[in-house]
Amino acid sequence: MLSTQLSYSQEKNNCTVVDDSTGGLYVGTCKKGLAHGEGVFTYLNGKYMFVGEFKKGKKHGKGQLFEVVNGEKKLLKEGIWKNNDYKGEASIQLPNAYKVQKKVNVERFTVRRNGEGNKIKFWFYQNGGKNTITDLNVFGDSGLKFSDSFSQGNSEGYEDVQYPFKCQVTYKTPNKFKTMTYEVRFEIIIYEPGSWEITLYN
Repeated sequence: MLSTQLSYSQEKNNCTVVDDSTGGLYVGTCKKGLAHGEGVFTYLNGKYMFVGEFKKGKKHGKGQLFEVVNGEKKLLKEGIWKNNDYKGEASIQLPNAYKVQKKVNVERFTVRRNGEGNKIKFWFYQNGGKNTITDLNVFGDSGLKFSDSFSQGNSEGYEDVQYPFKCQVTYKTPNKFKTMTYEVRFEIIIYEPGSWEITLYN
């Protein structure tokens, strides 16, 4: 580790992390261009990952530092950080495989991991069948976007993604009685690799 702190921008979400390493990728919440709130920071060499809380671009609050070997995470430290410095142990809950950050006008949803892989697929349903949505936009922070026609699959998603993967979905949908149209917004971060299917019901 270097003793001099460096500031660098993360291309994944234009959010800056201030750390004493030589770089990395951040996925999480931001405030005024800095990592702020909950997030995941993967060091540039890929050997270490920090999962936890940030404040003004620095590791601050509860968190976990992992060593990553052949895609497997080994917990090195768990506890409290203050301005990037580890202050001591504290028992905290391990993060779930995913976290839904926002859902607007979504009646319910399911998130399923269907084995190994690096693919995220969204499905859209209403009244027990495929939903006739419009103005669909899916924004992911990595991977190659793919699209199946609604007559063949009613799906949209990404493949060859890197984890953690942050995605935002927006579209318009009629209500169940076809009398009004709503704007839908759904945001999710998936932390664990796999082949994922996410179904949104309206």
